[in-house]
Amino acid sequence: MATAAKLTATTATAKRPLGITVVSALLLAGAVALLGLTLVHHVGGLTGIFRLVAVLVMVLIALGLWKLHNAARTFLFFLCAADIIGCLLALFLYALRQSHYQLAVFLVVQMCISAALIWYLRSESVTRAFENLNPWPTTVKMLVLTVFTVLLAFPFYWMVIATFKQNIDLYGMENNPFIFNLPPTLDNLRLLFTQTRFLRWLENTALVGGIVVIITLLLAVPAAYALARLTGRWGERLGIGIFLTYLVPPTLLFIPLSRVVALLGLQDTIWSLVLVYPSVTVPFSIWLLMGFFKSIPRELEDAAMVDGLTRFGAFIRMVVPISLSGILTVVIFTFTLVTQEYVYALTFISPESQQMVGVGIPIFLVRGDVYFWGSLMAACLIASLPIAFIYNLFLDRFIAGFTVGAVKG
Repeated sequence: MATAAKLTATTATAKRPLGITVVSALLLAGAVALLGLTLVHHVGGLTGIFRLVAVLVMVLIALGLWKLHNAARTFLFFLCAADIIGCLLALFLYALRQSHYQLAVFLVVQMCISAALIWYLRSESVTRAFENLNPWPTTVKMLVLTVFTVLLAFPFYWMVIATFKQNIDLYGMENNPFIFNLPPTLDNLRLLFTQTRFLRWLENTALVGGIVVIITLLLAVPAAYALARLTGRWGERLGIGIFLTYLVPPTLLFIPLSRVVALLGLQDTIWSLVLVYPSVTVPFSIWLLMGFFKSIPRELEDAAMVDGLTRFGAFIRMVVPISLSGILTVVIFTFTLVTQEYVYALTFISPESQQMVGVGIPIFLVRGDVYFWGSLMAACLIASLPIAFIYNLFLDRFIAGFTVGAVKG
């Protein structure tokens, strides 16, 4: 048994290329050196956490390469490719444009090292040691995923950084804008919550959004079902006509609608928006749900009515549960429009206490030529997180609602 284990170890050593051993040793040495520097200089905070994560990654890659795990080789391959892309961006977008030639030389040398490591990891001896597996397909997928993740997460990262940045840190031209050069502060949050009515704006937005969602569903769901099932060809034409009203820009409608709001005595109240917003949300929701209802086989409703249900009962018990994806799409679309709409909210409401969050934030946090960037980013972050959470929670149903409801018919 011991002889067999020794023979296996000898065979693995013989298969492992010398360069892989050298790379593993260098990664371990780099991890130990980085850990030592972090402990000696007592580096804490986010910088210390990032360094510890880097140490852990280097150790795992080194051990994986030593044991000839292809996942470690692929991940190192990905890191080298990402490093080359990052160095190219830094070289052409910053170093050369700022005539920072010392940094440019450093970036070129770093790219050459990464390129040489990629070439070695694709060499014949290394490929044979890792069972002839090609790291390029996985690396390309990881690069694409990384690019999209960075692009999507960067606005939230910047909002978090700006929320806790000191003004002198934010406006200093010599400071890196994407990290904390000075200790974080809570002054931006204090300004937002003590010198504005931000919580009241959030409350107004949530109230109007909830009421408009309910009104939209009560009007759009039965109207879409009636046009899709009970009116034949004329229903489809009428549905297209209703959708065309959604395309009329608000800049043409806010003047006549302001006259209607004034006649009803709703000026400077959130109820003016409750009256106006359904004129935008209902047409689009009807058109979307019509396509969704048409994708449901009629036989399901016929079978339900044969079993004793009325058409309304079949609609409630059979059609609505099946159409849940489309209904959730309408809910998300309606609530998002309420939180982001600007023209109507600015036109119909003047008092600070009645403002919506989409109007109150830019009006009361921009005073002349003074922009309270930290408080602006804090307000945007707090207001956008619930919407982002809802989107991610119902992402599959949201996509299904748009694709099925808008394509099939």
